Amino acid sequence: MILKKALNNNVVLAEEEDAQEVIATGNGIAFNLKPGDTIDERKITKLFVVKTQDLSTKLADLLKDVKMECIEIADEIVEYARPRLAGDISDYIYLALIDHISFAIERHDRGTPFENRFLWEIKRFYREEFAIGKHALEMIRNRINITFDENEAGFIALHFVNARLDNQKLDLTLKTSRVIKDIMDIVKYHFNVEFDEDSWNYNRFVTHLKFFAQRLFAHESADPQYMNLFEDLKIKFPEEHRCVQKIGVYVNKQFEQKLTNDEMMYLMIHISRLVNRTEN
Repeated sequence: MILKKALNNNVVLAEEEDAQEVIATGNGIAFNLKPGDTIDERKITKLFVVKTQDLSTKLADLLKDVKMECIEIADEIVEYARPRLAGDISDYIYLALIDHISFAIERHDRGTPFENRFLWEIKRFYREEFAIGKHALEMIRNRINITFDENEAGFIALHFVNARLDNQKLDLTLKTSRVIKDIMDIVKYHFNVEFDEDSWNYNRFVTHLKFFAQRLFAHESADPQYMNLFEDLKIKFPEEHRCVQKIGVYVNKQFEQKLTNDEMMYLMIHISRLVNRTEN
């Protein structure tokens, strides 16, 4: 492996025998070397095979300015996460995590915590990623003796969500999560209840709300089929109907759309099951 450029004493841009460009890290890996020299591969602790010039440039710019411990921690987190998450994870996860961990440490040292506005959604809808985020906090604490709260676990989780989705899908996912939370809050405060988040009815309602939100964003509505049943349910479930009317006001205010009778009917059925805890 030949040195192309030393980014700092611990990070180098190098070229392998097959002319593949890589970024290698390791304590003192560039010490006393100049371009064209052979790198002592025993000093390499992490090798980044950069598949695009864009990633190579961004990663090189980032790595030359961060502490070695941030690179090592990020690498440990990614290695822990890969077998636990289905599907491909973009190599940009290294860029995101290294940058985030470095900035989080700076914020900690300055005493300026940062609130994660999507923590509720992340904990409930991205449980695998959030579990990885919480484990990542243990890795950070064990390595550098800094204890972060759940906000940082949520940020780390979101980086993994982002690494598995393109930006457009991530934006839609976050907007969908916000709609679900808002509607859940309407139901929660209308009936003054706490939800059993492990119950079948809770998860069934969340699934319904995900599709409901997608229809909202696509300006679609459920096909009208059950007008007579809707009128019957209004009488059978008057409190659920009043709750759904509140949801209708929210939807109209936020999205300038009106709930169809069928949408209201489906919501009433799900809400009745949820608040009455009937598993059928």
